[in-house]
Amino acid sequence: PQRFGMNLNILLILVLADCVCCGFADHLWHPGHWTLNVVFFALPILIHLLQILIFFFLVGHTFLLKYGLLLELWCEFRSVFFFSLFRFGVLAGARVPRFVAAIEEWPPADFWDDTLFHALFWANNILTVIYDAWLLRKCHSMARVRFFKPQLWQKRKQGLVRSVLPRRSSSGGIIGGIIGGSAGSGGSSSSSEWSPCA
Repeated sequence: PQRFGMNLNILLILVLADCVCCGFADHLWHPGHWTLNVVFFALPILIHLLQILIFFFLVGHTFLLKYGLLLELWCEFRSVFFFSLFRFGVLAGARVPRFVAAIEEWPPADFWDDTLFHALFWANNILTVIYDAWLLRKCHSMARVRFFKPQLWQKRKQGLVRSVLPRRSSSGGIIGGIIGGSAGSGGSSSSSEWSPCA
């Protein structure tokens, strides 16, 4: 759908802006760059929060959120929560000291000679590239049909269970009830209901 693609394009723009901020923010030490230092302190944090917001907009297109299957949603995307939280901690650890140094007009040598600040600078820059690429891949994976067709989702889950546990019959659980309800309403209507364009 158009909204799904638009959200992915917005996320790509945010990723590019995030990389630009990390690449140039630490080269501004002149007192006349005070305003830019404030912008480069706040902008990466704002971009990070907007990326998470866009991710949840994309999740809102899936049947998991539409039908309130929060446990299934958590099991599928909990890595996004933990990785985003970790990256936010590293981002704050790198940007806050740099902001303090800019406000108090530290000499650049005093900042870069500190081993901790230097390590946080490199950790933030490297982690930013890894996180942005990983988040883009995770968001693009939500375009798969199984996130919009509960029948395919159930089939995949049953396949994972059979690969770990002995083969046995399964009642289908909550998602099975959704599949049954959608099947009762007719094949053609269920197809339109579960398509991403709905």
